[in-house]
Amino acid sequence: MNWLEIISVHTAGPLERAKVMEICGKIRILRMSGRSAKLKVYGGSFNTELSIRIQWISQAAPEGKSPLGCALSRALSDFGLVSHTLWIEYDQSVSSNTT
Repeated sequence: MNWLEIISVHTAGPLERAKVMEICGKIRILRMSGRSAKLKVYGGSFNTELSIRIQWISQAAPEGKSPLGCALSRALSDFGLVSHTLWIEYDQSVSSNTT
């Protein structure tokens, strides 16, 4: 099962953005609780916008946001406004029953 945590940060300025990038650069995770993860950082159209994506692959659905994602969100809140969301990939063969 694939799932994605997205942590969006709107930093107060370029110095805070640099600090966020430094923190993300120090994170090295390959395996955590039997799950594989990749961390990628994307910059927005403004110098103060960043989006951190943690892509997880595990056998079971997540029970909620990961401890890593939660800790990272808390740490980054010192540098600006933070939004942390969890997205679960659905099997494309599953049909929706919306009417």
